[in-house]
Amino acid sequence: MSQSMGFNWGFKPSSESPAASAISPCKITKPRVKRRLAPEETASTASTTPTSATNLKPGRLIAKRRTALSGIQGQPLPLARAVELMDKNLLQSTLLELVKLHPEIQSTFMALQPPSRSLDQYVSVLRTKLDQIYHNLPYSRLRGSTVSGEDTEQLNDYAFVRVKSCVMEFLNCLVDCVLESIPPQTHSALHSLKVLDAATELLSQVPNFSTASNNYYKNVCYEQLAEIWCTVIRQVTQDITFTTSPSGIVDWHNILQKHNANSHGKLQKPCQLLQTFQEQLDPSHIQAALSQDQQHSSNLWNNLV
Repeated sequence: MSQSMGFNWGFKPSSESPAASAISPCKITKPRVKRRLAPEETASTASTTPTSATNLKPGRLIAKRRTALSGIQGQPLPLARAVELMDKNLLQSTLLELVKLHPEIQSTFMALQPPSRSLDQYVSVLRTKLDQIYHNLPYSRLRGSTVSGEDTEQLNDYAFVRVKSCVMEFLNCLVDCVLESIPPQTHSALHSLKVLDAATELLSQVPNFSTASNNYYKNVCYEQLAEIWCTVIRQVTQDITFTTSPSGIVDWHNILQKHNANSHGKLQKPCQLLQTFQEQLDPSHIQAALSQDQQHSSNLWNNLV
């Protein structure tokens, strides 16, 4: 049995082989006869003996000889088993603390990460952080449930102070997840659009506050998402599979218009960009452009003739 299984099983072999002990001769000696002590030797021996326990000072005890403990003793878990028994939060905090203590392993750790995650992973993390915002709202009808759109009530300054750290954590996580899901981190235009759609929908569910300055961080995040939408739209317009599907372009334009309405016009720039691209792919617009080019070339030919 290997050492990793715990303690050693079985019995330890003796140092001497049984054959050697069997053939060793037994030496027989004559028993020694004890000699009686003389009276003067008896007196000197009694004077050199230690004092009895009754003559010791009060509170002083004679130390007893310690005996070895028998049986199986406890031992710590192996590394793999200790990691297996840790919950998610404890594992995350331990890993971050380890990276802080040893910064040289950060590059190796990041090299082992996948380039991008799935849409469900992003939504799960963001949904948990959004629920944490509503869970910390004080004395509100929104506490414990997310309400999006115009149904959100205007919260006061005290509520903003209570949930500011949760709001900042959600917005930072949202931007990090979106940036990881766009080119060149990922080469799927459809995946980038789906992540942007889910992130914009979750951003609209962040509660609004009565003081305009308390909505500053949410508005800045909308501006950042608008620029990311424009970048992704420019990327997907170069994809032949996206441009050959007019119905898909119309669907995404409708989705973006809905997000723009929920954000009170903060996504107007990407909406206009996608609408311009949609008009360029319109068959009637293409036919009009072709007829205009043909008319222009015929006029040039007539002038030459």
